[in-house]
Amino acid sequence: MPTTGTQCCAPPEPRGMTMLYQGIRWWFRACAAGFYATTEVHGLKNVPAAGNPAIVCFNHGNGLADPLVLIRKTNRMVRFCAKDALWSMPVMKYFIRNSGAVPVYRAREHGEKAKELNLEVFRTVISALRDGDCLGFAPEGVSRFLPYMEQPLKTGVARIAIEAVQQATAAGDPTFSVTLVPVGLTYTHREKFRSDLCMRYENPIKVDASMIAEYAGKDGEVDTFACAKAITKDLNARLDGVTINAPTWEVMRLAITATRLHHPIGTDLTLGQYLTLVRAWVEVLKHGAEVPEGYYSQAPESSAADLAIAAHLREALSKYQDVLDEKGIKCERVRRAAQFGQALPWYWCAWGMVQRGLLTAVTMTLALPGLLIFSPVWSYLKRRERYLLGKGPRWNDSVAEMKMMVCGLVGMLFVVGSVTASVYYWNLAPLAFLYYMYVTMRCYEEAVGSARSFYTLYKLLFLSPATMKVMVQLRTEAKGAMDPALKLLPAGVSDHVSLTADEARPTRALDYYFPWIVARLIMLFLRRRKKDWNEVLRLKDHATMDYVS
Repeated sequence: MPTTGTQCCAPPEPRGMTMLYQGIRWWFRACAAGFYATTEVHGLKNVPAAGNPAIVCFNHGNGLADPLVLIRKTNRMVRFCAKDALWSMPVMKYFIRNSGAVPVYRAREHGEKAKELNLEVFRTVISALRDGDCLGFAPEGVSRFLPYMEQPLKTGVARIAIEAVQQATAAGDPTFSVTLVPVGLTYTHREKFRSDLCMRYENPIKVDASMIAEYAGKDGEVDTFACAKAITKDLNARLDGVTINAPTWEVMRLAITATRLHHPIGTDLTLGQYLTLVRAWVEVLKHGAEVPEGYYSQAPESSAADLAIAAHLREALSKYQDVLDEKGIKCERVRRAAQFGQALPWYWCAWGMVQRGLLTAVTMTLALPGLLIFSPVWSYLKRRERYLLGKGPRWNDSVAEMKMMVCGLVGMLFVVGSVTASVYYWNLAPLAFLYYMYVTMRCYEEAVGSARSFYTLYKLLFLSPATMKVMVQLRTEAKGAMDPALKLLPAGVSDHVSLTADEARPTRALDYYFPWIVARLIMLFLRRRKKDWNEVLRLKDHATMDYVS
């Protein structure tokens, strides 16, 4: 298939997972497993078995990281359609060309020639579906770092499915169908190392001859435009149901605050349950909220009373979270102060700081050699991050893909080099070095977590009782504003999330304030349990999913 200039980059014609694709998939698994601390997957059974034509349709807000994680988790080979510029990217072009991907030509690069070039693309993807392949499309058309899906969704996915069914029917196969599988990708902090990802494969849409026939006129002619529009509308509704679509980052921030008040901070909820609750409060808070141009995910019609409830809730949550951010205190500290009737005594804070400081020193000492080895890569990543951010907000979605690819490449070199050296020299030292690099990551996570606790206890130590009293009052007011808003929560939220009353939750003071250092060190060799799903490797708490510099 022709690309820019005279080059040709015809994609391979896979019908199942090739050995090369499995190798790429293994590497992508390693990249994503190292970058994201938790990847939770739901509904994978909704992907039809190999040999059945399917299109994976996903929300697209994280650049090449989106297809990367889909390749990692989807249980069959997915051929993505991507801009042809990727075929000339250093390093990445080799993976793109050999992953079965199909180039798409955009008008902004190719002008009037784009339509002619894409006709061949259209024929290629139709042929792939007719052969039983699985394709990957982002109906938004572009990747944008936004708190909502880019709208309106393009009808191209639906038109491709309709055309494939019509061609098969004309060829004498009336039972042919194409399955559209909506996939919602929700990142807690899509650009941050060791953040979290939830993937939801929604119930599929089956496009077959009987569906298309519903849009046939009296003369038997099918109104493909109306059919594609209806399919896209259904696809949009299903994607909207498995993604978080806040009109602004401020609404997202307040929804996280409401979630922390609704279910006190921690990871007792699964990642999926936590994000379900965040999405539910987004739906409440966007009642009557200002929306940007192009935002289509509207809240249902509301009465004047409901709009007043939502407005009051936004105001109460904003006042409370603003004070938390200003004082550097987390909501959980205020909750405990409200339960105990006072902030932590100064000697508790001081003793907690001693323990956190000691644990930070020990874990950073263990991690320091590995961090020094990794420091050139770290420095390069930060320079590239600043470069991408300097190009404007539209490039924020490229940060994660850059970090994952660089870290994945370095990790692959470490693995291949260590294994090769161990085999060649019959020595386990290189493998021990490889394991130490893993321990370095775990030690660094624990060190940052301990340092963050030290910082918050330090802020709490010098917080006056009068200020804490004000914060407790603001928290009480925010909780009070949530009570009448509970009726605005989407139906069925309680079916997916076990909501525990604030007062019924145990304080676990000894576990929270006085961890045994030896036990914490033993946990370095296991998976770290976060204290908060919104946690990132930063000293300060960030009650937002917006970009954190």
